[in-house]
Amino acid sequence: MRTDSPDSTAPREASSARKRFTLAATFAGLWLIGLGVLSFLTANPITLNREQVRSATDVLTAVVEDANAGTVRVEKSWKDVVSETRLTLPNLIAANPAAGDRFLIPVSRSRDGWRVTLSMLPDEPPLIYPATPESETQLRQLLKAGRGP
Repeated sequence: MRTDSPDSTAPREASSARKRFTLAATFAGLWLIGLGVLSFLTANPITLNREQVRSATDVLTAVVEDANAGTVRVEKSWKDVVSETRLTLPNLIAANPAAGDRFLIPVSRSRDGWRVTLSMLPDEPPLIYPATPESETQLRQLLKAGRGP
């Protein structure tokens, strides 16, 4: 003979449902946290403009000394064309760089010296790129591919 009343199974079922809901909510919360971390770590990767790099006379790794004046200290000439250690790039200010930051800067000769190479994008300021290990690896690959077989 059963001593359980019909109402005694209801609390057990409610407890089981509550556990399933808690497990599902925990899983969903962890999934959302994982997505947030993933998007933070992979958001806005640097992509060099292939045509700008190929059409540039040289690409420099340089530190911006004075953004308003467009002066940079050259650390590396990737195509070994620029031999100067300091350059003034009149159109650098349009790229809105911060003084003291390191950039990859595609440059081309002009009749007045050097300028940041313009991209083919219409009505866009000159593109410069933060000098990071990832952007330098990408630049190496572009320069290697540009040489041909």
